[in-house]
Amino acid sequence: MIEQPNSMIVRCDQPLIGVPVRKDGEDMVRYVADEEELEKSSGKSGVERALALAGAWSDLDADEMLDALDRIRHESKPTPPIDDL
Repeated sequence: MIEQPNSMIVRCDQPLIGVPVRKDGEDMVRYVADEEELEKSSGKSGVERALALAGAWSDLDADEMLDALDRIRHESKPTPPIDDL
């Protein structure tokens, strides 16, 4: 188990960012409240992290994926109309 503080105090307008991490074979979430701190600790900028995702789905067959999405669309019931109150 990693010894970390169990709580933190941040301004009301400051976001709390949860980053999934794997430590010693255990899935955890690291919370930070400062994007600059996050970028310093990760070693990559947000743009670099986003660009790294570009090939994440390259192993998927595009035609198969589109067929599956089309099938799901046709099998789903349409949302009923919403009546104005």
